[in-house]
Amino acid sequence: MVLETKRKALWPYFWLFVALALGALVRLWDLTGQSLFIDEGFVFHVAAQEPRQILMTVAHGDFHPPLFYLVTHYLINGLHWPLWDYRYITAAFSLTGIAATWAITRRYFGDTAAAIAALALALDPALVIWDRLYRMYALVVALTAVSWWLLLVCADPANKRRLLWWVIYGVTAIALPYLHYVGAIVVASQFTYAVTRKPMLWPALLFDTAAGVALLPWLWALRIQFHQAHYVLRLNSSADLIPTIPAYGVPENWMMLPHFDFVVSISALVILVAGLWIGRSTLLPFWLAPIILHILVSLATGINLLLPRYLYAYVPAYCISIGVISSALLQTKYRVAAVALLAVFFGVRTISVYDVVLVPYYQFPDWYQVNALVLSKEAGDDVIVLDQGGEYWVVNQFSAFRHHALAAPLLPSQVDPTIKWLRGHPKRRIWYIENQPDFVDSQRRIEHDLSRTRPRIEALQQQRIFAEDVVRIMLFGPQISTPRLTK
Repeated sequence: MVLETKRKALWPYFWLFVALALGALVRLWDLTGQSLFIDEGFVFHVAAQEPRQILMTVAHGDFHPPLFYLVTHYLINGLHWPLWDYRYITAAFSLTGIAATWAITRRYFGDTAAAIAALALALDPALVIWDRLYRMYALVVALTAVSWWLLLVCADPANKRRLLWWVIYGVTAIALPYLHYVGAIVVASQFTYAVTRKPMLWPALLFDTAAGVALLPWLWALRIQFHQAHYVLRLNSSADLIPTIPAYGVPENWMMLPHFDFVVSISALVILVAGLWIGRSTLLPFWLAPIILHILVSLATGINLLLPRYLYAYVPAYCISIGVISSALLQTKYRVAAVALLAVFFGVRTISVYDVVLVPYYQFPDWYQVNALVLSKEAGDDVIVLDQGGEYWVVNQFSAFRHHALAAPLLPSQVDPTIKWLRGHPKRRIWYIENQPDFVDSQRRIEHDLSRTRPRIEALQQQRIFAEDVVRIMLFGPQISTPRLTK
């Protein structure tokens, strides 16, 4: 009898272990085998500077707070790892979000819901692909889940270590807005939640207020970044209001089916609404409510705060909703339908995770492949132009790049000087390498000028499912004409 009781007590932890094991497997598999992503290259470029210069670079050249870059600076100086190895830090930290999501769901909705929610988060393809990068998003998602769990722990009057947990929550609340501005929204929603439970959570009001006060010294930079975001993070159409998170990594032929986006969006909305209804007396509505704020602010400012990665902090709550709904259905006469739905849900997630981890077409650009291609066809005096120039932080020391004259425009104002510089090498071949040009050269003026003045020898493309991950490579011959520079 005692052994049976122990087995039952340990059974929920078995599913937590399974979720963590699966989460670790898909996040750590061949983690360092892929080339750096452009955003990772930017992180290491900034972090190599001195702290004072980091603050200035982030303020004038980025749209995020400075904490991640500062922490990276000290990690690099202390660890001296190969740059791609730092992914192990963020990937491993992301597992704490799975554990926190499991603990929150179990406290409110029981073991079955907790197991489903943890497995859903572990196999979320959108999080998997970003948790495999050295960026702040993995930390923001994990700390969001952990901070909500800390509020539950701190609200328990039977907890004898409440003071310790409150201190940890306070540190987390202050850190979140400095990791990402979405973290400030998360803290604000936790403040609102604490107001509704003031007798138990009044210290949260103090810590959340302290988090807001701590952000004040950074307001000067935030104003600069807000102005820049109008140019780079534009909300171009109403289609931007439909996040692609639930469909991340699904086979491309599925996405071509009629009304696919509509069906996926409606399904996600139904899950959220049903989960919110069942969990209406819990923290779930407060966790998910900021999504409405993202929509309203995007419409009011024209800045797209609905980029999928800006919504990842709410994915654990979405996974809790899935666990809650499934668990509720399993306790009714519709349990067979619930099992079928879970089989379809996890079947699709398994396929999606397979795609984003193992199939290059669904991944970020492979700059190793680009390097090998250029290296196989280069000549000693070739010139290279990167449009946009962020690729420079990734490829500048690659064998096919480091010995060539290279232009890498990072701002629209640098397009004209780049065209003039290229014309200054009329007898040399030009490699034009393009990825995400809309940030710098939205009209592709560099490519058009090269096409007008030079013969095109080669045109290649690294295919990817999303346009922002496609790399176009063109080799142009010596100059044959020099038209007047026009805008």
